Amino acid sequence: MPTLPGTESSLAAPAPSTFGVPSPDPATVPPAFRELQAAMELYSREMVGQGASAVLIEAKVGGQAWSHTAGTRTLGGAAAAPGDPVFIGAVGRSMLAVLVLALVEEGLVVLDLPVATYLPELSGTVAGGRSVREVLGRKPSSLDPSDQGYRILGVLVERLRGAGLATVLARDIGEPLGLRSFPVSAGANPDTLVHRYVLVDGDASDVTALAGPGEGEPRIAAGVADLNSFYAGLLEGRLLEPASLVEMKGPLPGGYGLGLDQWDDRCTNGSYFGHAADLPGGGVVSMSSADGNRQLTLAVSYPPAAQGTQPSALTLELMGLAQVALNSGCRFQFR
Repeated sequence: MPTLPGTESSLAAPAPSTFGVPSPDPATVPPAFRELQAAMELYSREMVGQGASAVLIEAKVGGQAWSHTAGTRTLGGAAAAPGDPVFIGAVGRSMLAVLVLALVEEGLVVLDLPVATYLPELSGTVAGGRSVREVLGRKPSSLDPSDQGYRILGVLVERLRGAGLATVLARDIGEPLGLRSFPVSAGANPDTLVHRYVLVDGDASDVTALAGPGEGEPRIAAGVADLNSFYAGLLEGRLLEPASLVEMKGPLPGGYGLGLDQWDDRCTNGSYFGHAADLPGGGVVSMSSADGNRQLTLAVSYPPAAQGTQPSALTLELMGLAQVALNSGCRFQFR
């Protein structure tokens, strides 16, 4: 399939840590996967044409995997590459939930006890009085900008594990799943990091360091392929016990679980699971079928515009696009 100048698209086998299948012959790629590719490349072309500085995509369906990048890591800088990390904002809530539920499995945390049980310095505060379950189940759109809930849970993980959050993420998620660009420590800005921009007094201002709507978002960066691998590993039961995964998924259908969102999967009359992040100057969405077999992750640095206070329409569009693209495959039999 032809690509635009400055873009890269490729068909490849999924990483062994995810599906362990042989490399597909591009000639055998089924029509539905080609349709998904075409839709994503059209979206990328339109976004870059409107001034987006970077678009990164990876799709996986059964034995097929496809990645696409367009744009640059920084304005006027080097071209973006498929493995480049992006700050993932609220998508990191799924990862933090995994770490907390692992503590629950070990008997170190009880979901329905107040946070102050484990962080006594928060006794008498609103945050300390909330249960661990309540904090994990607070959907991003419901958070007050001053809410520190997820940052506090990060401190809880560090306290009980005796190590920094980046170390725990790498040891308990990154290493078991063989993730390549995860995590990037808070405050680190490697040359490969994809940046985001907004307009301030008419000029593009780099807002990569801003976490998102509210200062409580976990500071985690990962590549789009690693996000797919993370959700596949989670949904295939390689990170948590079955009962913990049920807790994470939460009420069905259409609810928000513990750090895990869901959307309608018309292929199965079930749900897609994952998370989305509305970030200053960009958005990330990672969506997977319940068995981890169909996945799509997109990260976009939006055309620079004045930063608003409401959820970005572009992020809502990103979520809708991912859902429609995955549902479009129901008309065909994937290999």
